[in-house]
Amino acid sequence: MRVGVISPYELSRKGLCSLISSWPNCALVLELPTIPEDLDLLRKAHPEVLLLQTSGCVSDLDGVSRLHKLVPKIKILHYVDEADEETELQALRAGARGCVSRSIDLNTLLKAFDFVGRGELWVSRRVAARAVEKLMQTESGNGASSNGLTRREWEILALLATGSRNKEIASALSVSENTVKTHLGTIYRKINVDCRLAATLYYFQHGKSDGVSPSNHRRPGQS
Repeated sequence: MRVGVISPYELSRKGLCSLISSWPNCALVLELPTIPEDLDLLRKAHPEVLLLQTSGCVSDLDGVSRLHKLVPKIKILHYVDEADEETELQALRAGARGCVSRSIDLNTLLKAFDFVGRGELWVSRRVAARAVEKLMQTESGNGASSNGLTRREWEILALLATGSRNKEIASALSVSENTVKTHLGTIYRKINVDCRLAATLYYFQHGKSDGVSPSNHRRPGQS
């Protein structure tokens, strides 16, 4: 995996670069203190994943959005001091494929890089769990939701949003993998998407647009 690092904090940047260089199957191809004005630098280095460290303020998110629009093939992993639920959601809306905090442990950081590198979305299970708890309150029993998804389809979509694979979803719901695949095909058709990433983004966007906030309900999960 080709990785780039952008961080205004020299000690942090050097440490991250040293760490990434030691990982198997990773090649550090870019190290910069700020997002360059000339984006050809990024295009020529061609990192698959770009670890972008910022303070997490609104102007930083503008930078994430600009990068995503101008260099869409680069997958951005946003690295901030504290990645609370709202920060994560804002980063996703800006175009990042994931958001992690400075307190993240090494194994989780490796997983985040792996997920983002594969083109998937990285969010904390805490965010996904809180969102689904609130979102499911809008459902009426086993009936269809306002956008046509049934309760079971919401359950599958919620598990997908946590990063669960088909096998894990099947195990959690005590159904076969083929059943999960069938449900996912129906879900994709109903919400007009064609991949797991788009479905996960829809999940968070739909909850937020319906006034669903992931910050009201707490349960144990990955941070």
